[in-house]
Amino acid sequence: MALILPRNILRDLTILTSLLLFLLLLAPVQPIWAQREVDKSVSGKQSFYFDNGGKLRTPIKVYYYSPKANPDSLPIVILMHGAHRNAKANFSEALDAAAVFNCVLIAPEFSKDAYPEGDMYTFGNVYNRRGKQFNPKEAWTFELIEPLFDEVVRQLKSTSTGYYIYGHSAGGQFVSRFLMYEPVNRIIKAAAANPGWYTMPTNNVDFPYGLGKSALPLANLDTMYSKKLFLLLGTADTIRDDEDFYKSAQADAEGMTRFARGQNFFQQSRNNADYLKVPFNWTEVFVPDAGHSNTRMCRFALSLFFMDIK
Repeated sequence: MALILPRNILRDLTILTSLLLFLLLLAPVQPIWAQREVDKSVSGKQSFYFDNGGKLRTPIKVYYYSPKANPDSLPIVILMHGAHRNAKANFSEALDAAAVFNCVLIAPEFSKDAYPEGDMYTFGNVYNRRGKQFNPKEAWTFELIEPLFDEVVRQLKSTSTGYYIYGHSAGGQFVSRFLMYEPVNRIIKAAAANPGWYTMPTNNVDFPYGLGKSALPLANLDTMYSKKLFLLLGTADTIRDDEDFYKSAQADAEGMTRFARGQNFFQQSRNNADYLKVPFNWTEVFVPDAGHSNTRMCRFALSLFFMDIK
């Protein structure tokens, strides 16, 4: 059964975030952009560049926000942007919620210049569809998330031993596949909101729409199901003529809308966990009247991370 959040939760959260954001605007904030390392002695927005210890030819720009200076004890949330690579916009939409829940927000930007192919981001560069071959693990974009967390911990001298991760749309696809291909990770809780389509956890459908011919056995998914994942689905995310909605025979086999595809992915995953006789720690969340909107979803995600809503 899906968790359907009542409208009063969104109303109360909106009032709370608006009030706190107003109070925060009265306080002095020192925005610092485009530096190599975070100045942890100040609060507010900053950015830095992450090169994974010199391994990246083109460093990744990372947007950073902390509600207070010296946030070494605050939880860390990694935010994954959508297909438009609009990390700054998605980051800005989450700032009020990050202020309310007193957490550090990290938003890496996988630009189209450095990662021109869609598969280099939404598929974590696991597979090269043009070359029809799988890439070595060291080339995966997925492989950058844990080192990025380590870098943030180092810069902040953080006491965090794990992190939260959220993505909307293509970012939600990234999160769902990250759990699939990097099941050994330090995620505390994850949220994938309104993914456009999925790599379905079944060997009956070939990759990238399923795990057939992917060299990833179904039995390897038991660790993924043990992670706390919220699959956030807007009940109004049902528009097929959206220019960003992905249509193909294989994608439509998952469902005719994002809302339907998400439900089918969740049910297939639950069935797998039952078949494998492993714990299933996922929650399907229907957000009433929500369309393909990151603004609403990111607020719900952070509330689910930190308010312990049952």
